[in-house]
Amino acid sequence: MLIFALAVFTLVAVMGLGLIIDVLKGQSSSKQFALIHAGFALLGSVLVILDALSGDERVWVNIGLAVVIIALGGVLSLRRHKGQHPKGLALAHGGLAVVCYLILAYFAFS
Repeated sequence: MLIFALAVFTLVAVMGLGLIIDVLKGQSSSKQFALIHAGFALLGSVLVILDALSGDERVWVNIGLAVVIIALGGVLSLRRHKGQHPKGLALAHGGLAVVCYLILAYFAFS
């Protein structure tokens, strides 16, 4: 299940790169694209939670990080909706997501 979650999060990461490029350029992003990004992130998160509930205690660190990443993503979305381009917030959201992704990859392949 972790391999599938990692595959989903790979797609989320690629989409996130497109979104962060828009933020760094000061451009608006497609609301639909951002919602699809969030939807796939939700799917990946559910897969990790199901893995944790089936007994894999290692992924609880990913779940904890995901709570922070999701909160930052929510604030980022609200600020973008107001027409702002918060570069620091976008970098924090993406940076933590990369850390979480790398930890998940380690767990998936070990």
